[in-house]
Amino acid sequence: MILTFSGRQIGQMDINFFQHIKPLLNYWGLDWNENYHEIEPAMYGQCFVISGLEQRDLERVKEILKHTDVIIEEKASGMSTTASISVSFVADQPVPIIIQTENSKLLYITPAENTENAVQNMIHKSILCKRKANHYSFSFRWREKECIPEWISYLILQIGLSKTFSSLASLSIGEYQTGINHILRSINPMLADLQCEKETKKMQKPKIEPEFKVPDTFIAPQQLIPVRSRPATVTRNKNLHNGPAISPFKSVQTPESTINPFKQKNSKTSTAINPFQPNTYTTRRSKE
Repeated sequence: MILTFSGRQIGQMDINFFQHIKPLLNYWGLDWNENYHEIEPAMYGQCFVISGLEQRDLERVKEILKHTDVIIEEKASGMSTTASISVSFVADQPVPIIIQTENSKLLYITPAENTENAVQNMIHKSILCKRKANHYSFSFRWREKECIPEWISYLILQIGLSKTFSSLASLSIGEYQTGINHILRSINPMLADLQCEKETKKMQKPKIEPEFKVPDTFIAPQQLIPVRSRPATVTRNKNLHNGPAISPFKSVQTPESTINPFKQKNSKTSTAINPFQPNTYTTRRSKE
């Protein structure tokens, strides 16, 4: 089947597969028009007034949600307001997001990590807000400031469309990523990048060769310094109680001498043999 969005063709997809992943559309601020058989914005006529957010972050929220036809304002105008949101930042709070509405308890939210393996948790990073109110107070932890435009966008989708959400338990990660790349990316590349952030980081992760590192406990031989320590006490052998400490680095003093290869060896006096000396012994016959 041919897929169209606001009158323009965005791609083709098997009709059975599209019906299977169609529940993703509402989570992205989209809807399927059965009469015209096309994808269309799902938040037309909704307006949110956001105060306390820097202009740069406010513009980023608008970019993330521009395909939904929602109106984001900094100050209330003559339009009917779906809800007003006041944003504040806290240097240190127990969780990244705290939400409060009129006459309600605080709602503590910890967005899911990119390592989640369930589509239901990944699509809005486990950011849920089904409470309906005219005014919301969002408190964000300051050190996650870079993520705040994305989180506010998910909260606006939750507040405006949570009634249309259905379970995503039957969808695999691969089917979810196919929906992102073949539907959402052609409609809003910025939101598509945020949705497949896990896959993108994995693909762009540089290959780093393992580097040999000398252990911290390694000491070069020239750095070794003998340390005098108390002798170990062994209870089984009393002779070791008062023994001297053994130092493996103690050097043995040995006398040194220079070798002279021409030095004559002193020995006892010896008599030279003269082969021409006459025999002095008396034979037996001469004695007789």
